[in-house]
Formats: sequence, structure tokens, C-alpha cells
Amino acid sequence: MNKVLKFPLSFSRQLEEKLQKLGFEKEENPNVVFSYKGNNLKVVFYPTGTLLIQGKGDHQKLVEALVEDLQLETDYIGTDEAGKGDLFGPLVVCGFAFTRKVAKEVLKIGVRDSKSVPSESLEKLAEELINFQHHKCVVINPETYNGLYKRLQNLNKIMSLAHANAIDALFLEHNLPKAIVDRFMRGSYIDCYINAPIEVVEEIKAENYPGVAAASIIARYLYLRELKKLSRAAGINLPPGSGNEAKRVFQELRSKLEQRELRKFAKLHFKV
Repeated sequence: MNKVLKFPLSFSRQLEEKLQKLGFEKEENPNVVFSYKGNNLKVVFYPTGTLLIQGKGDHQKLVEALVEDLQLETDYIGTDEAGKGDLFGPLVVCGFAFTRKVAKEVLKIGVRDSKSVPSESLEKLAEELINFQHHKCVVINPETYNGLYKRLQNLNKIMSLAHANAIDALFLEHNLPKAIVDRFMRGSYIDCYINAPIEVVEEIKAENYPGVAAASIIARYLYLRELKKLSRAAGINLPPGSGNEAKRVFQELRSKLEQRELRKFAKLHFKV
């Protein structure tokens, strides 16, 4: 059995001290941040910020001990999106209020960038996060998306508007001082659309923040769920992404449907 957690690399010293107090012994491994073994468990912290717990020991007890009294940044809104590079399906932007109240429980779940979460684990993780009721999502279906793109002529403006709406909604509920956005462009338009008096920080690879990772997981889950619904409506499996298979399916749909029907399933500004 494996348990995967995600921590900022700056937490390595705190985590090592906890493991040493629990009686774990350090193993030499130059390819990782640290590696420890003890209590029928092996703990490896990778340069990506992934902490892997393996073995037959009590995983949950160790997780509880590792996150107890851990000094980490809380009380911010994290936002991320899914579907922006996908030919079919919606654009989904989610925000997650990472407050002190839920921080430990969110860490115990094992949140990390949704791209690193196996498909068989994504639904369970997302539903656990949704149960906290600390999220707000903006789901822009393809038909609405195509209308917005026709008016704004810019994907980044659509994304900025969606991120701003998610942040505004969570600010009204939680009154948090800062939002951390997984940066999708240099100098976004979020400030043009946001109403909340909140500091907005845009960072590359912001999924290293647990709140952004939580938003990433929920967004990906909702995107795939909506894509399945659209596949049933279209009568054909609509694949994620924008590769050769997606283009092939698009051409097949285009040969069968009129433009006003096609716009319900696909983002029509893609070059296919």
C-alpha cells in the first residue's frame, strides 16, 4: 500500500525532524530530498515535493503525526482550471478556500497537481475535497464558451473572467486576504474583472500550494464528468486533449452536424 502527500520543499526540515522524533532512520539516497525507514514503513521525499509512504505499517497514523503542528501558509484562495487546451468539453475554473480550519484534513487526503493523480484516484480525491464545501467553480460549457470567444476574441480574457468570478464568490464566504492563481499568462486580465478587495498572486506551478492543488483536482474531475455527459449527448466518445484522436472525432462530428449543433460540443476556435 502506498500513500502520497504533497508538501512545499521548504517543509523538508520540519518533516525530517518529525520522522526522527518518531524513531525513523535516515537512508542515503542522493537522488531524493530525504529517505527514512522505520515502523515497517519507508518514507521518501522527492524534489517535486511528493512524499511517498510505502510499507505494511500504519500509514494513517504516520500521516496524522506528520501534519500535526506543521507550520504552513493557510487562509488563502487557490485557483486553477481544466479544459483550456481541450478541443471538446467545457472550460472549468475552480477556487478552493484553504483555511486553517480545513488545512490539516486537506493535506491528509494527499492533494497534489491533478495531472499527477491517477485516473482511478481522481474521483475519490475530488469528492472528498468537494465535501469540505470550501470550493466554487465556474463551468463554461462549449456553447457559452464559443459565444464568449466570439465576443472577447481572447482565451486569456475568458480565463481571467472565470478566475475572478471564482475568487469573488469565495471571498464573499470566507473573507480571505489573498488568492493564489496558477499562472496561465504573463500579466493576466484578472485585475480587470475582479471585484473583491484581495491580493492576487499569480505563480507558475502554483499547484505546489495545497489550496491550488485542491482546486486543480476538483476542476479536472468536473471537466471529465461534463465531458462524459457531452459524449452521451453526441453519441460518440469525445476524448480529452487536442491531439490526433480529438481532431479525428471532430471531423467525424462536423460531417454529421450543423455548425449550431457542433458548437455545443467543441471549442470552435481550435485549428483543426
